[in-house]
Amino acid sequence: MITSRKNYRFGGRVTTVETPTFCCMISTAKEGIFKKQSVMFSDFSDGMENRRHVAKLVYSDRLDSEARLDFHDQIAAHLDGGGMAGQTLRESLHDLFAAVAADETGFGALLDEL
Repeated sequence: MITSRKNYRFGGRVTTVETPTFCCMISTAKEGIFKKQSVMFSDFSDGMENRRHVAKLVYSDRLDSEARLDFHDQIAAHLDGGGMAGQTLRESLHDLFAAVAADETGFGALLDEL
């Protein structure tokens, strides 16, 4: 279930997803002052104090800031659906990154695969 969604200044958004198989935080934010947004995925299944970054998604340059925030919500819905269907966070992220690559929306990778 999507348990929270908060907007931040300068085009940032953080959403938390808690399902029977995983808990994760999705953070869309700029990587720097003159840079565009990207997405970091953090696993907090062992508690927020033990959260760890597990994946990153870099959006295609063809997406503007508003489209990136809209896509953030679609990402949250995708992960929520996967987790509620019994997928692990890793499986849900692999499915998401395959779809993102297929439609050239961006590039995603698990951090342990970089």
